[in-house]
Amino acid sequence: MTYQVQIVHEHSCEEETGNLEAVAISVLEHENAPPGALSVVLTSDERIREMNHRFARIDRATDVLAFSDGSRDPETGQIYFGDVTIALPIARQQAKRANQTLAAELTLLTIHGVLHLLGHDHRDEDEKNRMWRTQAEILRKFGHSFEPSELET
Repeated sequence: MTYQVQIVHEHSCEEETGNLEAVAISVLEHENAPPGALSVVLTSDERIREMNHRFARIDRATDVLAFSDGSRDPETGQIYFGDVTIALPIARQQAKRANQTLAAELTLLTIHGVLHLLGHDHRDEDEKNRMWRTQAEILRKFGHSFEPSELET
């Protein structure tokens, strides 16, 4: 399959963030998604709080938001899956609490966000268990292993 992933750095970062393009593509391949594109945006706590308030009516920062799109490119017919937006400072804090690298935490959050773009959710226990199992499978491909409590994004 052909996938395009754009990584957008709205917030500066001196640490290693990992290969988020490869992570996103791995999720798309794992889920047998049709050819398409998406963006992963690394942003500030303030920006993600504004977005969370505007789109979810929750006035607080969060670690990751996924904005599904689903439109098709008129020339290629490929799907634009949407945008995964990650608060870099929150990811950094979560990595420290989990005794993981920032790159490992961003890998988890990217996987989580792309799965949301593809229709996964965790509203009920069955959906949550399925999504967490899928996250864990993909994380292992990148050499990461998280305890279930660490997957509470």
